[in-house]
Amino acid sequence: MKSNFEIGRHIVEYEQEGQERAEYGSDLLAILSKDLRLRFGKGFGRRNILDMRRFYLVYQKWQAVPAKLS
Repeated sequence: MKSNFEIGRHIVEYEQEGQERAEYGSDLLAILSKDLRLRFGKGFGRRNILDMRRFYLVYQKWQAVPAKLS
């Protein structure tokens, strides 16, 4: 799970410059998917890359919410 979060973080913070969406759209995910599959093999299809990005965006917001004290 941590690797998925870190890949998602890299996509949002570096590839998309902190924006929720890249200006050049979904081409980014297809390019990253191809590069990662060539470098690391299976598990880096476009859909998985999209899910990693979503995981980071959701979990990042969830972490920012302070826990309720009992």
